Parts: sequence; structure tokens; C-alpha cells
Amino acid sequence: MPSCLYILAQLQLPAQAANADTIVHQDHNHHRLLNVFDQSDPYQALKIRGGSYEPEFAGLDRGIIGRAPQAAITLDNNAPQPMGIDQGDIHFWTFPQSISRGPLGRPADPSLPLNLSATNTTCLERDLIRLAGSQSDAAGAREIYLTLSTCDQPTSTATNGPPQLEVYVSLNTNNQQPDKGRNDQVLTVDEGYGNLTLPRGTGDVWIGVRAPTAGGFDGSYNYELAASIDAPYATFFEGEYLRGDKTHPLDTQIIPLDTDTNSSILGTGDITNELSNSTNFVKWMDPALPPPFNIYVHNRADPALLGLTKSICALRKHAQVQDSVKSMVKIGGQPNQHFYVNGLNKTSSYNATMTLERPLGNSTIGGGGSIWRATNFTTKSDNNCQIIYDLPFCSDVAYAVPSNLTTNMTELAQIYNNYTRDAYQNFDKSLQQIPCDTTPSAQYSLARNCTDCANAYKAWLCAVSIPRCADFSSPPNKDYLFPRNINSTHFINGSLVPNEPKGFLLSAENKTTAHYGSSRSPDIINQTKPGPYKEMLPCKDLCYHLMQNCPAALQFACPLEGRGLNFSYGHWKNGDEEWMCNWPGGPKLWSGAGIRVVNWGMMVLVLAVAIYVS
Repeated sequence: MPSCLYILAQLQLPAQAANADTIVHQDHNHHRLLNVFDQSDPYQALKIRGGSYEPEFAGLDRGIIGRAPQAAITLDNNAPQPMGIDQGDIHFWTFPQSISRGPLGRPADPSLPLNLSATNTTCLERDLIRLAGSQSDAAGAREIYLTLSTCDQPTSTATNGPPQLEVYVSLNTNNQQPDKGRNDQVLTVDEGYGNLTLPRGTGDVWIGVRAPTAGGFDGSYNYELAASIDAPYATFFEGEYLRGDKTHPLDTQIIPLDTDTNSSILGTGDITNELSNSTNFVKWMDPALPPPFNIYVHNRADPALLGLTKSICALRKHAQVQDSVKSMVKIGGQPNQHFYVNGLNKTSSYNATMTLERPLGNSTIGGGGSIWRATNFTTKSDNNCQIIYDLPFCSDVAYAVPSNLTTNMTELAQIYNNYTRDAYQNFDKSLQQIPCDTTPSAQYSLARNCTDCANAYKAWLCAVSIPRCADFSSPPNKDYLFPRNINSTHFINGSLVPNEPKGFLLSAENKTTAHYGSSRSPDIINQTKPGPYKEMLPCKDLCYHLMQNCPAALQFACPLEGRGLNFSYGHWKNGDEEWMCNWPGGPKLWSGAGIRVVNWGMMVLVLAVAIYVS
């Protein structure tokens, strides 16, 4: 009796000799043979069922065929294996010593600055150093890095996701099929990602990947498993925290700068602390190189990424927004990357995840990419604010400003930029009267110079001339948001501002008060016509910083507490909570050692010109 494999070969021969459709009438099992795998889905094409290979031959009973034990699939160095797995099944893999003691992988993306030292680095640079890989070429002195990313999972209408995949590791030749209760180590998977580092001198490695049975969930899991002797093939960075309980994040590497009703602007913060003439600084800002980082944005109300937020392959498959306008910018003189994301829904909360995705391919170190802990933001509700960024003059501005439904972003940015640029010219003429290029003893300060003054004035001018806009409907408990332009007769959607007082905010008295009834920059507001809005006031430290850096001959002065300061400037932060005032470029500019703030509360100001901006 011919074998089953011989029968299968005989049945397939006509399809190889001619067009497959010619045998449709001769073989009623033809459609089954041609559709063993769906080649359009790499995970289904590589699916192994029940931890064993199960041939399906038409006309033959499974009990006759039996179940052959699955031979472990061999992993190569930095070569991920995509796989689909049904609930309740287990897959076995091996990473043999012959590979772990073989050649090292290819270096990562050479366009990324990686000539980094371990000192004076940013959080982001420290992460990048870890990605570079620094394994010894000595065969017995290498660690082994295992990573698993869950790309898809069973679904349901439940508010919680299915259980995570289970990964078991054996280092014992006598246990080549590790499972729960029969293993040496466990690779824990959390939010779709897990990693495990095996010590130097490890020999053959066997791995079992089990898909739990998820009651109430339909479908299967898809995952990518990888092993490396260089560095983790895929990486998740948790970020750094102020406290050990992980309740006060210092850095997520992606910072929501601001939103309007359908878009958001986000940034990385300072990528490097190096000087502008350093090799790394120049490479980060090289216009010939594309910005290196990507961003994925997903509505938090959508369950598609529930339990998969640490997996790059899941983000690629499910994230709702995967395109953004990316740009490298200098904020406070240091390289940052900005992401402008459009097409969002108003009054909606989103997660934003930054990634670094290297060129894919076997043997590429870190080819699975890196992902940083997600941050979240909420879009605005009213239509009276619009994001502008990358202004030629006020280059640190990247936030929402008072606007309306008809002015596009390019035109709006031009209005604000040109107004501020023209206003700066008057100051520049005054500064030219100061003896800047003279001997140190003849200068106005031994600690400051005219460049410091010009930078301080520009930062102050951009903040006070380009108001940071917030929803007029913002809750009353956010009392640091200052009502503006409430004397306008219409909201921008055409509805009337009520004549009757609405508590303190829309009282008749406030409508006739300059602070509330008009705007900080009436000339701009006359062009943009935003209707009533709220403003996040400029930080009072901007004013103090201006006085500190400029000569007394320019006669700058700041308003006093209780005598105009609170109507013009805000306090920068409320404990560990949220930022309460606006400093273009972000709070990072003045949280370091580069700026010293003087307590001016007790100083008697007798200068002739005061900086009162209301």
C-alpha cells in the first residue's frame, strides 16, 4: 500500500504539470489541497496546531494518521519567527549552542548617532547606548537575549483583554519541551512584550510558547519570537521615575506639548546635551537624514490594543494613527523631534507611543525595534484654538493659539510669527545703543552679555505675543486658565455669548474689565477673531529672567504680586501635577542649571518702564 505522502505527491503532480484548474473535475478534494495555508497571512502560514504537526489528507481519518511529536523549530541569531497559535496549544523552539557561539550580528542603523559616552547623557541617549550591543566576540562569554512580541490576540466584547502568552525556557538537554511546571526559567509577557536574558556560558536553549485558553474570547494569537547574542531584538523602555513606586514619571521620551480639537503636537524633549559643534549634535540635526523616531496614536476607548501596548508589531497592525509630520527642531538650542498628528476626534483621550524601528532583516542587531512607555493626551472640545509650530522667528512655539474655523494653520502661524518678528525690531534698535562689544570691565554685567539679553527678550516676547489657548469650557477648578475676550458677542460657532451673567466669568463687570473683556494681543485678535477663550498665562519667571539678563538702561520691570502680576503671568507648576503657565519650549528649559531665577518679591522697582502686559 503506498504511503500517505506518496498519495499526496501523486495528487499534486497534475497541478504542477498544467494549470491547477484543469483538475477541478477530476479531484473533488482539489480545493482542500490548494488551501492548506493562507499564504497572505505569514502567521497562519506558519501555524502549528496542538504542539504537533497535523497533516490533513482528504479521505483519511486522523486516527489512522496519528499525531507526530513536533520537532523544535530552530531560531537563528536576530531572525524573528512569526507564528500563529490557537488557544490551548503549545509551540517548541530551540536556540542551539552552535548558533549562540557563532558570528555576531550586523550593526544597527548607521545613520543614528551612537558614539555616546555614559556621562552627561540624556535619558534617551542612555536608552540608545543599551541598544547598540556590546557583546564579547569570545564564544563562551556571551549572554543570550530572548524576546517575544504578541502581534494579535483573541477578541471579545469584554472590557479586559485575554490572558498573555506563556513562555517557558529549559537549559536542560533532558527537557526539550518546557511547559508550565517543567522549566528552568519563565519569560514573563506583559502588555504583549516579554524579554529574558540568559547568563554567559549558556548552552542549548529550548523554549515553549503556550497560548492559554481564553474563555469568552474568539480567535487565535500571533506572535514573533527572537533570540540574539548581541542585544534584545525588540526592546521596551519603561522610562525613568522620580519615585520607586513608579507614580511620578520623569521621562516617557514623548511629551504631549498641546492639542486642538483634531490634532496634537508632541516632542521628544532634548535628545542630547552635547554642544552644537559636536559630531552627535550635527548628525542629529543633519537635514539629509530623516527624523529617526516614529509615533503611533490610538484612541483609549478602542479595545484593539488592550493588552498589547508594548508590542511594535501590534502597533503596526492596530494603531489608528500611524502617520505624522516629523521634524527635527532646536528647542532651547538642543535637538528635539516634533510629531504633528492630525485626524483626531474632539474631546477624546489617546495614547501616544514613540518607537525606533531599525531596518528589518536577518542578523540586524535590534531589528525588531524599540518602544517607549506610552503617554496620553486629550483633545480640546471647543473650536477656538489651533496648533501652530515650526515658526521661523518664534521657533520654540509649538502649542495651540486663539483661532477660528476659517483660518488655516499656515496662515495663522504667519500672522503670529510676523507680528512678533516686527515687534522685536524696536527692541533690537534699543539694544544696539548698549556697548556690547567692549572690554569686560566696561560691559553692563560680568555675568551677562547682550546675547543673553536678546535671547531673554525674544523668549519673553514670543510668550506674551503668542497666547497659549485653552478651551473656554475648561472646568472652573483650572483657575490658572485666564478668561479672555469674553466681551465678544459671538462664539466662533455662531452662537451668542449670553447676556445674562454666568457666575463670575460672564458677569457684566468682567465684560467691561480689560483683563477679561479683551485680549493680550488685540491687533492679532482682530485678525483671528477667535471669540471667547481661556489663556494659559506666560510664566512670571520669563519676566524675571528678562530683568536678570538685560542692562538697567533698558528699564525693564515686572509687575508686583497683588499689583498686576497675577493678571499677566502665571506660576510655573503646582507640585507634581500639571504645568500652570506657558514658557515656549517647555518646562525643561528652566528645570536645569542654565537659568537662575531671582526672588524679586521684596525688591523696590523704581525703573521708569514697567513690563505690564494684560
